[in-house]
Amino acid sequence: MISSRFAAQHRAVIGVLIGWLVFWYNPVCGQDYTIAKLRLFPDRDEVLIKDVTRDSLGFIWFLTNGEIYRYDGYRSLDILKTIADKRHTDEMPQRILVDCWNRLWMVGNTNLSYLDLKTWKVHNVAPDFLPPVPDRAVYWMAQMSDQTVMIAYENGHILLINGDRFTRIDKLNGPGLNRNKIFPRAATWWKGKYWVGTTAGTLLSIDPQRGYETEYRDLPGIHNVIMSMIPQGDDLILDVYQQGVFRYQPVNGVEKAAFDGLTISSDIFNLLKQGGEIHVYADNESASVLDTNLRVVQRLQIPSRHRFRTASVHITGNEVLLGNEEGIFVVYPKTSGLSELIPVNPGANKSTRGIYVYPDGAIFYGTYNGAGYIDATGKVTTLQALRHAYVMLPMNDNELLVGTEGGFLKVFDRKERRIRPLDYTLSDVAQKLYAFNLPDYVLSLAETDTDYLIGSTAGLWLLDKKTRRLNRVETNSSVTRLSDLQVRHIRVINKQHMLLSTNLGLFELNKKELIKRYPQSGNLGIYKSEAVGDTLWLATQGKGLVAIDRGGREQHVFSTAGGLSNNLVYSLVYANGILVVGTADGLNLIRNGRVRRIGTGEGLHQSEFNSGAAFWDQTRQRVYVGGLMGYTKLDMTQMWFGDSPELASYVTEIHTSTRNAGGKSTDYTWPYRGERTLVLEPGQSLTGLYAGTPGNYRADAKLRYALNQGDWEPLGLGQFISLIEPSPGSYRLRLETRGNGIQTREKEYAIVKSPFFYETWWFTALIVLLAMGLVLLWYRSRLRKISREQAIRNRIAADLHDEVGSSLTRIFFQANTLAAGSAENAGKQLKQISDTSKHALLTMSDMVWSIDSRFDTTKDLVIRMKDYVYRLREELDFSYRFEEPENSESGVLSQAVRQNLFLIFKEALTNAIKYSNGSEIVISLQLGALIRLTVANRYEGKQNGVAGRQGGRGLENMEQRAEKVGGTLSITDEGGHFRLIFTLPPKRGV
Repeated sequence: MISSRFAAQHRAVIGVLIGWLVFWYNPVCGQDYTIAKLRLFPDRDEVLIKDVTRDSLGFIWFLTNGEIYRYDGYRSLDILKTIADKRHTDEMPQRILVDCWNRLWMVGNTNLSYLDLKTWKVHNVAPDFLPPVPDRAVYWMAQMSDQTVMIAYENGHILLINGDRFTRIDKLNGPGLNRNKIFPRAATWWKGKYWVGTTAGTLLSIDPQRGYETEYRDLPGIHNVIMSMIPQGDDLILDVYQQGVFRYQPVNGVEKAAFDGLTISSDIFNLLKQGGEIHVYADNESASVLDTNLRVVQRLQIPSRHRFRTASVHITGNEVLLGNEEGIFVVYPKTSGLSELIPVNPGANKSTRGIYVYPDGAIFYGTYNGAGYIDATGKVTTLQALRHAYVMLPMNDNELLVGTEGGFLKVFDRKERRIRPLDYTLSDVAQKLYAFNLPDYVLSLAETDTDYLIGSTAGLWLLDKKTRRLNRVETNSSVTRLSDLQVRHIRVINKQHMLLSTNLGLFELNKKELIKRYPQSGNLGIYKSEAVGDTLWLATQGKGLVAIDRGGREQHVFSTAGGLSNNLVYSLVYANGILVVGTADGLNLIRNGRVRRIGTGEGLHQSEFNSGAAFWDQTRQRVYVGGLMGYTKLDMTQMWFGDSPELASYVTEIHTSTRNAGGKSTDYTWPYRGERTLVLEPGQSLTGLYAGTPGNYRADAKLRYALNQGDWEPLGLGQFISLIEPSPGSYRLRLETRGNGIQTREKEYAIVKSPFFYETWWFTALIVLLAMGLVLLWYRSRLRKISREQAIRNRIAADLHDEVGSSLTRIFFQANTLAAGSAENAGKQLKQISDTSKHALLTMSDMVWSIDSRFDTTKDLVIRMKDYVYRLREELDFSYRFEEPENSESGVLSQAVRQNLFLIFKEALTNAIKYSNGSEIVISLQLGALIRLTVANRYEGKQNGVAGRQGGRGLENMEQRAEKVGGTLSITDEGGHFRLIFTLPPKRGV
């Protein structure tokens, strides 16, 4: 267990009180650093922070009660939810740290693991590397300046992680030490070794060059906890609880440190943190930035509501992260040349309306809570009685004329450091007409050789410098009375010629004539005019900054559309070629048509500026702009329009989904892998692309994006970019980061949507080729069909010529013979003519039937064959058996198959009848996938050459017809049995 004195450190506030004893905050001194609270969540302002760290890109990681988040400048990502399926244990992390290899180390009271940010995979460290005890309660984790990660356990063990190498140091838990419950409290890298300060006020050195050899050192005179250690050249500075600050050297030992103003406090909890460029001291009220010699550079109040103690500090370069039970506060340098002057007058209202800087550098200022004078040495004299001092004008080297709100004119005498009322008298006219309507509310002051000009809410007044007589200026204008105008600013051209900025516009007063110059129609409040060459710039009440020529015509307008922070312009100063513009929301610098905004992110401590509260100190090249929280000072020797640090934005998350499949995936590794191309698979949509700007708090960055050549679209807080079911192709995504400065930074990404196979060019080409092939096949089929039809016509013509023509020729000759012959042969010849005519008719009928498409079915074929057999039997009287197929009702045959099959059938049947012995002739027809026709008959005796006789010349014809349709003809002649078989393979008959 820890000692009772060290336990008290957990129960009370203690530590090192450094800041204001070395450098007390001077209210008139420019500050180099600023502090801001991060808005980690949009719905809650207070977050308990246990640990905070930062990765190589600047993203901030923080640990709450059991949750780890990454803050990208706009929103916080719950890390543990993203790795819920990758973690091997549900142990809650107690400390976190992102090392230089972008590994998020998570250590609990038992296990140690890390998340590889480039792969988003969790790796558990093997128990063999961890302390060999069940209770591994961790005390702290830090990365040394040599990039080694050191983990300190409450049981005294130390774990060193360098890359993939793990080294455990068990010295503090070894014999002779563990009984005192000594454990590491602070550590640093110094002179090539790791130095560890313990709870017993001792030192442990670890030498990695000698195999991590350890040496344990007692420090004489030190008997309490070493809270922190900071190397300083050849010395190691030790902050010892309740004993003070010591200087240690390995040779000379320990001696009390003699730093000016450095004390030890036992009632304020604090942290002293070592960095590279700076060190930091933080307590529950303030944070002090220290240089490497432990001198306070600046002390800043932590804008914490509850004054919680700072629990975690992380330093990167010259920026500091402070974590407490209220949230994360970041300390960082202001923009160079930007500082502030905050009035020290009592009261919370620091709103200022007037300031004057004397030639020697002394300053007179006015606020709502009183005025003040700061002499050249910085000594402040407050003048609480003078409230609402609006405008100042020097009367001589010592006296300052001060216009007030409700108190008319006062005079400040800086020799006597006092305020007195102005001594004046009214002119006879003023005494008679305006004694009860005097200009108590003074808005502006100017002067000529003879008079002071006083602009008020009741017109323009003159105060004679010699006689101090007060009189009101009257005009001859019948349109607008000067007494009805609020004169906010007076620009003197000569004694009787001037420009007046009023609540209704810009007016020109020339002798007694009052002319409205701008706007030429309507009314628009003007706060101030500033002449630059032939151009007159106007600070307007709602239109921005307007430039007009001598005739009152607009030449240019700067508004929010052109980058101005707000269209309500209160103050305007021209300094070193730059227009300094104070608005209702931010400060702007304009030069050569370019706007450079200055916001709170750069260290500007106020956003709203007051009317007329600006002063150009040309001697010291400074511009003072007053606002609600004092004065902002701009050093005009700085390169305000030069190169400024660029903010970098990154794609932080990519969410995709797959159509129909319901698959969703998320990629958090993009900023660490540096990817610039996103490939979407077929059917995949980009449902959310988030971007983050790690340094957003420094410059109030704004994001916008453009897709391909489209318009720029703003990307607000929590918004994302999506592409739902995009068309295949490549999309160019441009992401622009714009801060307050004139520079922007643009990154370009490619989103490639892969097509389905049917959306590819080769598939389209294949379809076109296929279509062309089908057209070609159809064309060739058409040609074949035409060719077949032509062949059919030719065949029909040939058949008609051969069969019918020959029969008609025979009839012709028989008729001639009958006409020339004798009567006794007439009967015979008529019989021949009748037979020939009958044969011609049958042949003609067969031809017509064969080409008629109405008879393409197998049913029609069977009917035709049976009809032919029936008619032939009536003539020749023979016996037959016709075996028809069972499926003759269906099926279609081509014309060629139908014709040739029928002719083969006729020829085979004629031969079978002719050579049959009178027994039954068997006709078998099979119509299916295979077409088969069988004609069988018996003949008498053993006749040689029966096949030849039955076939004869007709067999050759039948073989030719079978070959035409792709069939075969076979004949068997065995034992007085003759069989002719015609076979057509499958699909040939269709």
